Amino acid sequence: MKNNFTLRIPFLVSLVILLLGIVVLLQFILLYKNNVKELELLDKRLDDLVAENQRLEKYGEWTLAYFKIDKALQAMAEDKISKGVRKKLTEKIWQISETYDIDPLLILAIVSQESRGNPTIRGRYQSGKESGAYGLMQLKLETAKTLGKKFGIYLETEEDLMRPEINVILGTAYLMRLIARYGEVKPALIAYNVGPGKVDRLLSQEKELPTKYYEGVFSRYLTLVSDTIFLNLQQ
Repeated sequence: MKNNFTLRIPFLVSLVILLLGIVVLLQFILLYKNNVKELELLDKRLDDLVAENQRLEKYGEWTLAYFKIDKALQAMAEDKISKGVRKKLTEKIWQISETYDIDPLLILAIVSQESRGNPTIRGRYQSGKESGAYGLMQLKLETAKTLGKKFGIYLETEEDLMRPEINVILGTAYLMRLIARYGEVKPALIAYNVGPGKVDRLLSQEKELPTKYYEGVFSRYLTLVSDTIFLNLQQ
């Protein structure tokens, strides 16, 4: 009897230890799972915060770009366009710049070079004869008609090109087509001024392109950047 009792004690102790070990292991597993869930929640919150911060940064960039456009238009056009038209034009240029991924100040530099911000201007040669170019970006009617069809914009007369938002949409589309054609802004701007036919001919003959227009646009671009740089400093 004594020997049997002595043998049971180690067995019971081992069983108790085993059960305690299982309980501890289960608690550890439960604690681990809880910690993993908490870490996953923290990771998700961090991802959400990063995404929200990126959205805020993007909104900040959009807002900055919008105010740059508005300020540049205000300085350029002065009383040539009404406040309401300027607001619509600012929104349209902002939308175009985002769609085409183009600096809005470059668009405005062309507007400044071509029309000084006057939406009803009619282009003229040095002789005084009308050139057939109209509006803010000085588009010719036939060119604008061809471009307009691709955007569902149908033009009838030159008066249609006097509408600032229409002129800027088609003018920028024309510029982007030229940039795609030549692969660089410089020859594209020169072609915008003298026509792609002349640029193609000069390039095929390995002759230098006339740079006066390009230099004028670039100078106006730098002026616009300088005039709006304070907005960057206020961020």
